[in-house]
Amino acid sequence: MTLLSALAPRKDVLLGSLTESRFAAGLEDVIAGRAADAYAEPRKFFAQTYPSEGLRTLLNEALGRLLGTRPDAASVLRLETAFGGGKTHNLIALYHAARGGLTAELVSSFMDPAVLAGDGAEPVVAAFVGTTAGASTFPQIAGVAASTPWGYLALQIAGTDGYEIVRRDDETLSAPGSDQLKRVFGERPVLILIDEIARYLSSAAARKVGDSSLAKQTVAFLMALLEAADSSERVAVVITTAGETDAFAGDTEAVSAALKEVSSLLARKELVLRASGEADLPKILARRLFETDIEHLPERLAIAAKYADAADAAHAAGLDLPTDMLGARFAKEIEAAFPFHPDLIRVLDKRLSTIPNFQRTRGALRLLARAVRRIWDAGQDLDLIHLHHIDLSDQVLAEELSSRIDRPLYEPVIRADIAQQPGGAPSHADEVDARMGTPYARRLATAAYLFSLTRDVPGVPASVLYGATLTPGDDQNLIAKALDGLETTCWYLHADVRGYRFSTEASLVRLIQEAEEKISGGKVRERATRILSEQYKDSALKVRRAWEDAKVPDNSEDAYLVVYHWDDFGDAKGVDPVNGVSGKIVETYEKAPAGGVREFRNRVIFLAPNAQFHEPMLKAVRRLMALEQLKTTPELLASLGEKRGDVAKLSSEALGLARVAVCNHVNVLYVPDKAGLECTVLTTVTSASLLPNQTDAVIASLDAMDKLLREGSKPLDPAWVRSKLGAQFDVAQPTMELARAFARRPDLKLVLDRQQLVNLLVAGVRNGVWEYQAPDGGPAAWSTKTRPGPTPRLGEDALMHPPGSAPEIETEPCPLCGKVHEGACDDGGGGGGGEETKAREFAATGSAGPALVNARQAAVEAGRKTAMRLHVSVSTVSDDAGKELQRLLTVPAGAGPKSKTVYRVDARVQLDNPSHVVHVDFTGTPGDYSVLREPLRVLLSRQASVTASVDITWTEPVELQGSEVAAVVAAGQSTGPTKCDIRLTTEGDV
Repeated sequence: MTLLSALAPRKDVLLGSLTESRFAAGLEDVIAGRAADAYAEPRKFFAQTYPSEGLRTLLNEALGRLLGTRPDAASVLRLETAFGGGKTHNLIALYHAARGGLTAELVSSFMDPAVLAGDGAEPVVAAFVGTTAGASTFPQIAGVAASTPWGYLALQIAGTDGYEIVRRDDETLSAPGSDQLKRVFGERPVLILIDEIARYLSSAAARKVGDSSLAKQTVAFLMALLEAADSSERVAVVITTAGETDAFAGDTEAVSAALKEVSSLLARKELVLRASGEADLPKILARRLFETDIEHLPERLAIAAKYADAADAAHAAGLDLPTDMLGARFAKEIEAAFPFHPDLIRVLDKRLSTIPNFQRTRGALRLLARAVRRIWDAGQDLDLIHLHHIDLSDQVLAEELSSRIDRPLYEPVIRADIAQQPGGAPSHADEVDARMGTPYARRLATAAYLFSLTRDVPGVPASVLYGATLTPGDDQNLIAKALDGLETTCWYLHADVRGYRFSTEASLVRLIQEAEEKISGGKVRERATRILSEQYKDSALKVRRAWEDAKVPDNSEDAYLVVYHWDDFGDAKGVDPVNGVSGKIVETYEKAPAGGVREFRNRVIFLAPNAQFHEPMLKAVRRLMALEQLKTTPELLASLGEKRGDVAKLSSEALGLARVAVCNHVNVLYVPDKAGLECTVLTTVTSASLLPNQTDAVIASLDAMDKLLREGSKPLDPAWVRSKLGAQFDVAQPTMELARAFARRPDLKLVLDRQQLVNLLVAGVRNGVWEYQAPDGGPAAWSTKTRPGPTPRLGEDALMHPPGSAPEIETEPCPLCGKVHEGACDDGGGGGGGEETKAREFAATGSAGPALVNARQAAVEAGRKTAMRLHVSVSTVSDDAGKELQRLLTVPAGAGPKSKTVYRVDARVQLDNPSHVVHVDFTGTPGDYSVLREPLRVLLSRQASVTASVDITWTEPVELQGSEVAAVVAAGQSTGPTKCDIRLTTEGDV
């Protein structure tokens, strides 16, 4: 269900004939028969009138007194509200009702039917409207032209006979007494309607009457009139006064003071009514604009629930919304304001109504009649009419909300920032929407503009703007992003802690744009090149800037990241990642710098600019340079007043965004693989993800592609690697040849940490894939699967052999007992003295995997068979201390049921205040530690000092080559700490 299918606008709304004259008829026009049918004909008038509580009270009180059915009703009724708030409309309703214009079927809706059960005498109605008379000129009645309000009213009540009673006072411009007025009334029921008295007082103040003025005489007349009405049984006076925000509020205060003075003398004070309240406004507007009975429309409740659910969901997802938009309360607000959004009603009632030329209900009708017609003409599918449906691209609506309400300086604001005008350029809001592919920026800009038209409003919070524009199904993240886009794009939008507001003064944005226009393209490209050089520096990959030196060395030692400049690709300013590899890149990949074929192709990675992102990069760098210029121009800074501090902040942000833009431009990565060069586009860089050295981001991308072999990488399977090495390794090769093989073959991983190749050598020996021979050691220099020996290393003098190459070693007798046996000597014979073998510990340092392998290997080489205890410790001060601790605690995994583990953790974290420190000192089992795991993870996400260890004790000795120790070593190799100290205690140790 949508408004288009559920509601039927009135014909004059759809035809565009609901003009100013049709909804702004004057009381005297109705009395004289000059008004449009919608006001002159009671049936049509009441059909389009909402019976507000104020109107019902007015009819009951006034008619009850006139008809004698409510003798205790107030003799004086005062309607108080701002211009356009419904006062005149209510007077017309009373006029029609007093003359019997309420049909039987409508009576109960507008008043108590019992009030009309009087003697049938029709009241005489006399009216005075302050805007239709000059200071002393009134329309003729019965050939007499009165000079004052009292003369004019007397002619209407009792003709020339009544006028004769006050004629002398009328001619001398002096107020009559109450007795004279009671004689004018006679015994007849008299209804006196006085509208716009403040405006009359404004013009009458200039007319001198002796030592007084006509304005003062008019106030004296009002005092006499009210006294006469109160002492007459069937006379009622209804007078309208404006609210404090009205253009004539100063004059109104004098009238109010007079009424209060008279009231204090009367036995019965006057009754003060508001023609309509805030709750009535949507019902009044809906009744006038639509034929549908909205109050009894079942879809109203469904739409209210739908909006309330959408607000709750958006808030739960992180969108900042006002608290009154959450829960069932918001659904009730929607129901009450339907078919209008509550914020639209609030702006019309509380913001725009304070502008004198707007005139609350009347102004709202002007705007909404045109907005409704445009919605229905366009067939817009919507559930509620929001602020943004007042479409400021409509020139009539734009003028209505600028020059017509005395805000002509806002016209350029609308054109530049909010809505494109016919034949004009897109507004900044339109440009933001075009970039994002959403409608949110125009919505937010329109809402912010309407909130901004009241000059005493400092700003509207973002939460209110979000709430005013949110519709079911909207993406809350894009709404927030659109507001950010407006803030950085619009010329006239200002934002501070008080909220957002449009001003007629150009903002800092405009100064930035003017500065941008003066910066040459050459300067921008020069600065962008400098940023590119700063962002890509040597790391595990050495950076080669192709525009500085295109010759990339061909060796197995260094791994290179070759970065290309956009000018390397001519007018294209980059490459297209989907259309093959550029010939320039292929040439560098295939050819050595001295000519010939490049041998070590798996040591070069290429990074090229993406042609698609060249212009966005230039724009970001240009903005940076503009802000840097503003920051160093004192006269421009001075013109910004309180905003001058924003320039330094924006300049800093722009530097980050320029770096992001450069990195997002140079984002096409070419990586060696078995088919040549594989192309991948790097993940989009954001301000949060930008690294000080973006070479590390390339390394992370290569890691994600499983291309790298570096510290922390998953160990390679030696058998798989051997299958890739080919026939060359069927015979003995220097172990360094393994590194060269990885450097040559694009189908292997790119090695950044040669220790991983050492680990591969060790694993290959242990698994029987190859055998190792250390230099100059004879048979004892060999390491094989069945005969552990020296730890392998890379070198030209160390060899790796096919399995079965190692020579046999003859068994030698024990030097202590002279016998051949395995393990420690128990005999002590042979003159050895019989001492028990001393306890042994085997230590190692480094990355957990290699360190554990080395400690175990040393124990095996010393003839040890079993392990009793393992101690692993780390000590670090860094941003990654928490990660190192997590890695350490993974080592005991798989230690087996015979093991007992104890954690020791000493962690210190300095908080934002240097004097505030958190210190954690823990010793206990993994189960004891579980309650600390998550809090410590969060706490150690910042820089910290951590000293920690795990102690694994086996209650029974376990084999060094057994599954328990192997599982611990595997855990260390896979997820263990990057640097640690190992202490392995074997059998016989104390």
